[in-house]
Amino acid sequence: VGAPLAKHATLKMREALVSHGQAPHTAILGCADSRVPVDTVFDAMPGDLFVLRNAGNTCTHAEGSMVGSLEFCCGKLGSKLILVMGHTKCGAIAGATATYLASKEGKASKSAGSALEGLLVGLSGVAKQAEEELGVGADQDQLVSHSVRVNVFSSIEFLLKYSSSLRELVKSGNVEIQGGIYHLETGRVEFLGRSPRQADLLRSDPSLPPSLQALPIRTTTDGPLPSQEALKLLKEGNARFTSGAAISGKVTPAMRKALVKEGQAPHTAIIGCADSRAPLETIFDALPGDIFVLRNAGNTCTHAEGSVLGSLEFCVA
Repeated sequence: VGAPLAKHATLKMREALVSHGQAPHTAILGCADSRVPVDTVFDAMPGDLFVLRNAGNTCTHAEGSMVGSLEFCCGKLGSKLILVMGHTKCGAIAGATATYLASKEGKASKSAGSALEGLLVGLSGVAKQAEEELGVGADQDQLVSHSVRVNVFSSIEFLLKYSSSLRELVKSGNVEIQGGIYHLETGRVEFLGRSPRQADLLRSDPSLPPSLQALPIRTTTDGPLPSQEALKLLKEGNARFTSGAAISGKVTPAMRKALVKEGQAPHTAIIGCADSRAPLETIFDALPGDIFVLRNAGNTCTHAEGSVLGSLEFCVA
């Protein structure tokens, strides 16, 4: 309504914040877009809001910083509300949508070549979900608009899935995590409430953020893996690879020593092509010890039966 109060902060107020410390009533995960100055949008005084901002108001490629900061705010500063706030005409979401559409048409790489590409690839799953929800016939502008909403809930769900401390605070009723969309055109915030998936996520088992995860090394102490479980591992690894969230590079010296000491126990044997564009361990985000790989031109047994068949018999025996 054009009647802000925040400009009336006095010297005495600022001194109180120094001597007594901060106690923000809300933590906000918002977009870095210069058109969305979060403190101004909420006419907030110094000490009111604990503000985290990045392009796309996302946790996808900043989980250590974003999740850890929110855990500090709610756990140490006592804030009871987290608001994840997107906004209309978001450039990051528009870029992610364009990346997703281009990858569908085979015009863009699904892997990241820079930090920006990594961010857009990471957010492209939001555009995919938005397209599925809107159905056939939605144009790109509609897709971007709906992706903003989907992305807000995606970030909320990321927090509920990957932060054990925030999950417990939400479960106990001590913290609320809600969403909102700031409308550039009017200056008003549309409050979206909780994620529709909150109850299911709180019942699920917590997980570490992707950047902190490490896959276990398979050795002979693990024994054979049922074929359906092995296939599940391959599908999950390929999903991480295509979304730009591979974690197989995190191999420690202890893992390598275990492979030497205990020996290998690959869950799958793969006959693949020698083509340099199809690196099998990379495609399945596989760790050393995961897959037994045979490659030749044409992934064939026709002229290499002694080598290929004998190798497979050795692997599965």
